[in-house]
Amino acid sequence: MPSTMLKNAFRAQKQLFSYADSFFEASGTAVAMVNDGSKKLLAVSGNGAHAFHGKDCDGVRFCELSVQNAKALHALLPFTKPVSHKGHPFTIGLGDRLGIATPGHIKAISGYDAFPVLAQQSIRELTLTGRTFEEVIAAASFGVLQVGYTGGYGADGDHLKTREEIKMALDCGCTMITLDCSNNIDAAIANACDEEIDTLYAALPASVKTHYENNYVGKEFPVIGEISFKQLKRTVLVFYKAITHTVDCFRFIESVKTHDVDFELSVDETLSITTPVEHFVIANELHLHGITPVSVAPHFSGEFEKGIEYVGDLNAFARDYAAHQQIADHFGYKLSLHSGSDKFSVFSAVGRISNCHVHVKTAGTSWLEALRVVARANPSLYRRAHRFALANRAKAEQYYHVSTDSNTIPNIDLESDEYLVEYLSIPASRQTMHITYGILLNEAWFRNAFFACLHTHENDYQAELVRHIGKHLSLLVSGKMKIEA
Repeated sequence: MPSTMLKNAFRAQKQLFSYADSFFEASGTAVAMVNDGSKKLLAVSGNGAHAFHGKDCDGVRFCELSVQNAKALHALLPFTKPVSHKGHPFTIGLGDRLGIATPGHIKAISGYDAFPVLAQQSIRELTLTGRTFEEVIAAASFGVLQVGYTGGYGADGDHLKTREEIKMALDCGCTMITLDCSNNIDAAIANACDEEIDTLYAALPASVKTHYENNYVGKEFPVIGEISFKQLKRTVLVFYKAITHTVDCFRFIESVKTHDVDFELSVDETLSITTPVEHFVIANELHLHGITPVSVAPHFSGEFEKGIEYVGDLNAFARDYAAHQQIADHFGYKLSLHSGSDKFSVFSAVGRISNCHVHVKTAGTSWLEALRVVARANPSLYRRAHRFALANRAKAEQYYHVSTDSNTIPNIDLESDEYLVEYLSIPASRQTMHITYGILLNEAWFRNAFFACLHTHENDYQAELVRHIGKHLSLLVSGKMKIEA
């Protein structure tokens, strides 16, 4: 039997460590994940081994964790391939910028009725890390196999803005497209006076004004009631191009997709808070075009900055979230909470108001927990990385909005090795390390030592993810959805 051949080969090669949960056999072919001490490999035996690219030894083919081999794995074991999450009320995006977090992410969701989107990256993240969507999905696929997870997972092309970006993500196998409309939203209108609004609205094409006035003026709507002409004019000026772009992109997805795709609309990358009226008009326009997204991400009140706690009035946020939830319920989709990493103070309200019918996105927090492992295991590397990040923070701020003051970070040269891990709990320090991931990972001195450290301390990294992501989940479900052992 192929699986017996695999196990015998592992016994013969004492330097190999095999992951017990990764043994699977299908169509006369057996596979397992192994670790040779310096890297992970895919071991394959049986009549389907020829589909994988690798080196043969004692009847077993040992394969690199490549995109090509991930595709062969998808064909052999379909559960390793991403799928749509339609029908799952509680979903969580677990973006992995490193390609090694999936085993820990899966262990973190164990015991929760949460569907994971394990492969989630934006074009910005891909650019900063030098990866592709195919590589992100491949890493998730092998991580799924390593821990023997068969429950399904998604792949999100996050914050895509153009048809070209969408097509690339779909061709690579993404099962979720998050459309970022920020390039088509006139955010400056939020600060325009009434006279300016009147002038700009008058200049709009007659067909646009006629459409919106016929559909909204003098009418009573569920949830929000009547929309004043003043509110309508401002909403149209801010969002009508974004709505047109959304419809166009959705139609494009429908015309080119070869698999089920979850469509999310993001209007959160704006300077102004999304009002319930704006949200309703956007949703209603999509409804008029026969489009129901899986989820929508408004810009909620307060600040959702990278890597740190929510900043704002929690009572105001809860009222704001409840209003948007009513609109989402009316149109039949979920709300999506972007930059959800570490926003612990809002999670109980989100879980309660939505009854855990929500999509929450996390990403950089898993990179930060990797740094926590490095701070303990290789203090000198963390010190050097910390100094480098501080020196390059201004460069990283071109990509991310942050408000913490790096001058409030304690001088690392005055602290002991034992204290270093605390830097990942200090908001200004945590945020600095969060946004400089791309700069650090492109430095060979850091990248090589960083991944070597995490390879050696794989179990420690998984434990940190279970603890940290588990805290997100436990607060979101508020004890209501956790599955009894």
